[in-house]
Amino acid sequence: MELSIILISHNQSWNIPRLIESVLHETTFVEEREILLVDSASSDGTAELAATYPIRVLRLPACQRLTAAAGRYVGCKHTTGKLVLFLDGDMEMMPGWLACAMDYLARNPAVAAVTGQVFDVLPTAESHDVPAMPAIASAAAVSISACGGAGMYRRAVLEQVGNFNPYLYSEEEPDLCLRMRVAGYSIVRLERPLAKHYSDMSEKFATVLGRWRRNLHLGQGQNLRYKWGTKYFWRYLYERSYGTVPAFALLVGIFSLIWWLAAGQARYFQLWLAVVAVVLVADAIRKRSLYRTIVGLFKRWVVIVGTVQGFLIPPLDPANYPSTAEVVLPPSVAEEPGRHAYGERR
Repeated sequence: MELSIILISHNQSWNIPRLIESVLHETTFVEEREILLVDSASSDGTAELAATYPIRVLRLPACQRLTAAAGRYVGCKHTTGKLVLFLDGDMEMMPGWLACAMDYLARNPAVAAVTGQVFDVLPTAESHDVPAMPAIASAAAVSISACGGAGMYRRAVLEQVGNFNPYLYSEEEPDLCLRMRVAGYSIVRLERPLAKHYSDMSEKFATVLGRWRRNLHLGQGQNLRYKWGTKYFWRYLYERSYGTVPAFALLVGIFSLIWWLAAGQARYFQLWLAVVAVVLVADAIRKRSLYRTIVGLFKRWVVIVGTVQGFLIPPLDPANYPSTAEVVLPPSVAEEPGRHAYGERR
């Protein structure tokens, strides 16, 4: 099999037709290809809707830990393509990128994964309402540290360095791409549109809380726990310091406050307050919005707490994650006498 396309979803029936149809349209030139959607126990009919298309659909049971990484992990276990393209359920594939990416990987064996430009648009937007994305004639490539939710990987390298860690609530792509880079491979972004991402990425309290409720701030702490004592730890800490740097700054403030209360010396705590105030004022001026600065400060706090919580989660062996899943059949097939909708493959 030349290409496997793995789509992951959870309660995204509002976008699944748009995603699948874009993938079917963009993969017609690939003679050997398979499309698999892995659904994380959706309750809105996502899996059943996806099964009406000419693709395979698997549903993970709600009784196990469900993450985006788990969908990618199980998807890899149930496909065989030499190249594996991953897309999230809230995306729509853009024209032209796939052929360019497959050609680039064929000509550059040292590249393990390739992604492209992903554009955030509101979920309420329709495909025809979205402004035309910039068409880039050249296939300019930029070395990056990690792919996002949309990216294509070489299966041989996935097998060499290890699959996605299905127990990570987030940060699964930086984890995998770090292992690939340490093994001597490159990660590349082609400066061509790959996908539209239908998601509210605005700086709002509701958006931050929504990510918090979905446990999307735990991954950094989980990765630090998994990598503790390994050759990956310090490099990951350096590259993904979004949660650790604010946590260190907070610890400095706490210790300076304790020193003031214990020794009666307030100058260190006052200096810390002054530095924090200057940073916040500068950020408000840069953003031209006090509200956005307050939301950003709240987001930093949520990331700090999530990082600590993630670090405290006991690590589990990815190899023990169950790869069995329910096979969701098209209605016409599922209703045939003697047919059942369950199957498993390891």
